[in-house]
Amino acid sequence: MKRPSLFLILLFLPLLLGGCSGGQEIESCLFVIAMAVDPAQDGNLTVTVKALSGSQDAATGGAQSEEDAGGEEKTPSSGQSEDAEQTEPGYVVLSATAPSCLRALNLLSATTPRTVNLSQLQEIVLSETLARTEATLSILREIHAMYRANGEAIVVVTPDDAGDFIRRQHALLGVRLSKYLKVLFENFSRIDTIPPNAQLSAVIAAMESGVCDAAAVYAAGNDFSATLVLPGAEETDRLPGHLPRTSPAQNEYLGSALFSGPRMTGTLTGSETSLLCLLMGRAHSRTIVVGGAQYRVNVNASARRTIAQDGTLCARVRISLSLLAGGEAQTQGELAADIEQRAVNLMQKLQTLACDALGFGCIAVRGSLSIPAWERRNWPAEYAGAAVRASVFLRIV
Repeated sequence: MKRPSLFLILLFLPLLLGGCSGGQEIESCLFVIAMAVDPAQDGNLTVTVKALSGSQDAATGGAQSEEDAGGEEKTPSSGQSEDAEQTEPGYVVLSATAPSCLRALNLLSATTPRTVNLSQLQEIVLSETLARTEATLSILREIHAMYRANGEAIVVVTPDDAGDFIRRQHALLGVRLSKYLKVLFENFSRIDTIPPNAQLSAVIAAMESGVCDAAAVYAAGNDFSATLVLPGAEETDRLPGHLPRTSPAQNEYLGSALFSGPRMTGTLTGSETSLLCLLMGRAHSRTIVVGGAQYRVNVNASARRTIAQDGTLCARVRISLSLLAGGEAQTQGELAADIEQRAVNLMQKLQTLACDALGFGCIAVRGSLSIPAWERRNWPAEYAGAAVRASVFLRIV
């Protein structure tokens, strides 16, 4: 290589090693952990965020910061907004009202000495009043696209004020809030009391697909003054907010918020959500109480959904149970028949709510050769009027 060429390479090499342009210092970011959206007067929206305050105080248990995109822990040091609510050490709550969610977030960025950053977002809480309107999809799109929100953030719907919901959401068990929320959702997913595919990106994809519908997490606060005891029913066969228990955590995550397109149409209890997971083939190894006996559901439970030639929606499940405690009050056949009937009831409930959370539309669309042919089929009407059938093959080991 000639010396002039080598000299030019060495001259421009430092420019290539200078790092990425347009980067943002971590101290200039407002890292949001939880976000809530409520309807406001005159068609406006109130957006509430719970974020790192930037103080040196630990959020919980000595933790001073959240993880940045590279996985290392760093602590922002800028000051916080004077109007911010200091709800707990290390965290701050801010709110803004505007005609849209995007403009509300822009307002927070313009009035807070940091730039809103949603890369560490763990949950998005929507008021049920808002979720039952057509605005849900546009709100989630704005958050995901314009602010590059964490696509794995869980979408939650609450009948309470969404802003108050995240205000009383505190980290427990000696971990920082983002880690606590991650562990919380992992635990409820493992015991099948919240729906699968409740992540922000998955919910948006289902709402936009036209062949299936979304299911988000349903949650509510419990002040322990309106508990509901249901004799003979499963403990999770109810909606959040009325569980007969006490706990440091006021918020309860239990069940599903069902959507038809972008609009919420109904809810499932915790037990119905567990059955939904089973029919989707997403059930985990867990314990259940059936007929007064406690069983463990094996992980290798399999499920298959098909559409028969006569248009019947069919769900087939193979499952094995291990007896853990109590006596077998029902035979294998009786248990299978009980689960079959519950599965039929669930499928009919989904039809009534115009929610294809099981994804039968994904099966039906394969029979159409083109988009116009699929649209002429009028799947929503076909789905609502179809017969349903469930088959459960069960054995106790």
